[in-house]
Amino acid sequence: MNQIKIGKFIGEQRKVHNLTQSELSEKLGITDRAISKWERGICLPDAGLMLNLCSILEISVNELLTGEKITMENNTKITDANLIELAKKNEQANKMLLGIEKVLLVLLALILATCPFLFKNYIDSPLAKGIITGVMIAVFIGIIILCLHIEHRAGYYECKKCGNKYVPEFKNILFALHLGTTRRMKCPMCGKKSWQKKVLK
Repeated sequence: MNQIKIGKFIGEQRKVHNLTQSELSEKLGITDRAISKWERGICLPDAGLMLNLCSILEISVNELLTGEKITMENNTKITDANLIELAKKNEQANKMLLGIEKVLLVLLALILATCPFLFKNYIDSPLAKGIITGVMIAVFIGIIILCLHIEHRAGYYECKKCGNKYVPEFKNILFALHLGTTRRMKCPMCGKKSWQKKVLK
């Protein structure tokens, strides 16, 4: 997807409907700076705004993502290309999230490894040890919860029994036995428990 092309198209369609950036932003309930960023190709509209934007500009989401009016002859081809592009972007975002999770876990391991060294060599006060221990426990819990949320949001789990790919509820991830990102869960499709791998596609 070409953000600059999409931005120019949004600007053109806004002018076709005799709307200023301020008027369009008012209709969408956002600032005119956001419209300006779209039209300059700095960013794309949020998914939650796309349907309203398309309705106001009287275009399809497919036309918005393509940055041009689509004829019936090339509709299917362009739709397929847009879906493939969106799937690729989603996969890249998921890879990035899982990369962040790994960095957080390495950071957590470093923090846990540093504590005994600090206590043994530099900190004698029981009060200081208690405060540092409390802070470390809070950081540990915070990082674990954040990692679980990342794991829940990024990609899918694939059932070993039937091949179904799905996003489980957060509580299922929280309480499931796991080895890394592989978790023992019940598949909502076949109803069987298995060790299910995290997949991105």
